[in-house]
Amino acid sequence: MSQFALLNCTSWVHGYDFTGDTNKVALEASAEELDATVFGGGGWKKVVGGLKTVTGALEGYWQSGPDNESFGDLGTANRVVTMSVDGTATSTAYMFQATKLKYSAFGKVGDLTPFTLDMSGSNTAGMVRGQVAAPPTVVSATGAFGSVVQLGAVSSTQYVYASLHVLGTPGTTVTVKVESASNAGFTTGVADVQSFGAVTAAGGTWLLPKAGAIANTYYRFNATAITGSFTLAGSIGVR
Repeated sequence: MSQFALLNCTSWVHGYDFTGDTNKVALEASAEELDATVFGGGGWKKVVGGLKTVTGALEGYWQSGPDNESFGDLGTANRVVTMSVDGTATSTAYMFQATKLKYSAFGKVGDLTPFTLDMSGSNTAGMVRGQVAAPPTVVSATGAFGSVVQLGAVSSTQYVYASLHVLGTPGTTVTVKVESASNAGFTTGVADVQSFGAVTAAGGTWLLPKAGAIANTYYRFNATAITGSFTLAGSIGVR
């Protein structure tokens, strides 16, 4: 991919799409710097990477939607977060589970009212790099939805991960699974990877990671049961 202007950066946090409320997004993955310097190094410092951390930050303009999602959820762990450069199908996505640690709002007289939300990874799943498999999509019937993503084969030391966001006001219940296949048309080698289980409310769900080895290289979402209409979004990755 060539250089591009950041115009449509997408952020789905738990059950809310922050995309239309934000004008600045930050995502950082880092490893703690541990000093391993010993004598005889010729005067050079040696460091090794320690514990890893993922953080995310959103800034934008205050409305009731981001306020309800941020303030009411402050301090709650394992909220599913998906960020993408533009939110389109197959675009690069980063997903993690976070605790919302800091929320601030309001500013000076005459300005548009701002807000900020800071998040930090809340468990050892860390951050997973994958692809958007479903931009926000209205789903009201069973079957595949979103787009097929090509992620490559999964080795015996890797796992399949996925995030699923139920946005807005959902229907009664929906069950979604991740499927794999050996071709993009899903005509050969189709196999179930893992199910999210039944979802009945707005929010984010993290797929129980599925261990390899998996020879198939193509993946998609499939709604196996549904009552009512749901707006679903999510991504799939391998790590």
